[in-house]
Amino acid sequence: MAVLFRDSKGFTLIELAIVVGIIGILAAVAIPIFDSFSENAKVDEMKSEMLVGATAQEKYYLARGLYSSEILNLYSYGFPKDHDNMKFATGIYIKNGVGISYWVHGNRCVNGDPHCWLYISSLMGTTETANFRELKYGENITEYNGIPTCSCN
Repeated sequence: MAVLFRDSKGFTLIELAIVVGIIGILAAVAIPIFDSFSENAKVDEMKSEMLVGATAQEKYYLARGLYSSEILNLYSYGFPKDHDNMKFATGIYIKNGVGISYWVHGNRCVNGDPHCWLYISSLMGTTETANFRELKYGENITEYNGIPTCSCN
């Protein structure tokens, strides 16, 4: 009985199909995880820009002795301009006639979803410290004047 030997080089169709299937499964798992990291990075970038805005408010205060609710006054001090689906706003507030401070609002649309944050500086004359606060879609803050509604408009 004669046995035929072939010098086979390469892969069979089954082997290739298995490799393609494994790559597809790995991609199906990895892509949503990557998108999540990418979305979080975009929100973190916006929060970083908000801190740049807070620094601009502090520089303005050091130069003028008061905070500004007009962004145009703050651009020369480094306040971030709207870019890459990010929008910024700022304002001042006085609490109980005792403390005066400012807020910086950041809004960024990522994949059609709004991500809105509010940075509230420490309140002069009180023990309140600065903090970040996430705003929900459509949330309207009434305790501080002029904060935009959280949306992708």
